[in-house]
Amino acid sequence: MTSAPATYTWSYLLQVVPLPTPEQAALYAIDVPPGELIERGTRIRSEKILTDLVRIGGIAAEFWPKTTLAQRKLLLGFSDALLRVFVHAGKKLADLVEQRNLSVEGRERNRAAAVAIAETTYAEGMAERERLATTLEGVADHAPGLAERVDKARSRVVDAQTLATSLAALVALARDLVAEGGSKVALQLFDGGLTAEDLDESEALAGRVKSTSEKAAGARTQGGVTQAELDLQDGICLAYMERVMKVWNRAHEQDPSIPQLLPITTRRLLGTTRRRAAPTEPA
Repeated sequence: MTSAPATYTWSYLLQVVPLPTPEQAALYAIDVPPGELIERGTRIRSEKILTDLVRIGGIAAEFWPKTTLAQRKLLLGFSDALLRVFVHAGKKLADLVEQRNLSVEGRERNRAAAVAIAETTYAEGMAERERLATTLEGVADHAPGLAERVDKARSRVVDAQTLATSLAALVALARDLVAEGGSKVALQLFDGGLTAEDLDESEALAGRVKSTSEKAAGARTQGGVTQAELDLQDGICLAYMERVMKVWNRAHEQDPSIPQLLPITTRRLLGTTRRRAAPTEPA
């Protein structure tokens, strides 16, 4: 009865494969233009690369320390340093994917909270606009042209920006009227409860209407891992994985006891031979 293939995890890989030294990382750095790596990385999802990389890296990491001298001779081109660089390039990609996912989730939570605050502030601003406009309309008959000035300040509101402008204009008009001292309009406004502190609060609300709207609009685009960063690391991991596979599969042909490293989730891009013009993976 054939036993089931082993399942490898990042926890296992990181226990058995140490970080490469700076010298090892520099020695095996990919000398391919970033544009080419990014282009190749765009052809397949990062998650598919990681699925194969953990499995292939796990097989190699488990078998490599147990190889005989004869097997190591067949595995010409492979080394402990290359294994380290290969596995930890994959870990970097895994970290980028996790960071991207957390960033997306976090931005969505932040956006939802920002939108809720903006909507509440907008409703408060609309109510305050109506309160001020109604108050000023109540004294409009006592001064020539005041009704037109109130209408102009009230204006038409279609969004948070125009609401903030309208509210600020009504506050400015009210301040001008109150400043007229002993006029009938000023006395009625004062007697009705309109104070300088009240107008200061209305002006501050106008500012909050604008700022909370802007924060809600920008919340979705803040921070996060860029797609180019992911695509570049995808391309780097594909290059390492292809190199490792070629060495091991060549050795397997001469000694079947050496594990064969075959792609599964990346098989449309990687195989026993390199196919530069492979079709794009579906999203």
